[in-house]
Amino acid sequence: MEERITKEMEGIQENSKDEIVLPVGKGTSASSLKVAAVNYLKKYRAVHLDAIGVAANYIATKAIIMIRAHLFTMGQELEFVPIYKDFALKGSENRVKTGIRWTLRIK
Repeated sequence: MEERITKEMEGIQENSKDEIVLPVGKGTSASSLKVAAVNYLKKYRAVHLDAIGVAANYIATKAIIMIRAHLFTMGQELEFVPIYKDFALKGSENRVKTGIRWTLRIK
């Protein structure tokens, strides 16, 4: 289990010193994603969840619900905004898929 989480987290990218990107796949654990996102939200201004496909977006949505509940118990409110984003796929020439980037911030 830890190996899978480590492999998924290898895709973490820092966009700037205030933002971080967490890739979400169909094999991502929603609870692990929640823990990572909450920890990064405490440190960074924004966290982005990048999800391509129905299964990945289901997991991202489930994690967002869990993140919101967790932050609510700490007296904080989560702001989340979904946008469509084109992603260039690694290992394939000129292949682009449209997915959803969820931007999370603490109000």
